[in-house]
Amino acid sequence: MREVFGTEEVTTASSQKNCEQWDSLRHLTLASELEDSLNIELEPEEIAEMTDFSKVIEMLKTKL
Repeated sequence: MREVFGTEEVTTASSQKNCEQWDSLRHLTLASELEDSLNIELEPEEIAEMTDFSKVIEMLKTKL
């Protein structure tokens, strides 16, 4: 997430609401990078649900 958003300020409290770098383009880039690096496939609904750090982690736990 730090790499995609270009910031060191990513924490477990990070979300689309409090991270100004987390825009729609970077959201899709994050999903793509996760799919490529972890060899998983995310459904559009799953990507849409990843609105904060904890939800990203929860989604990844179901895929790995």
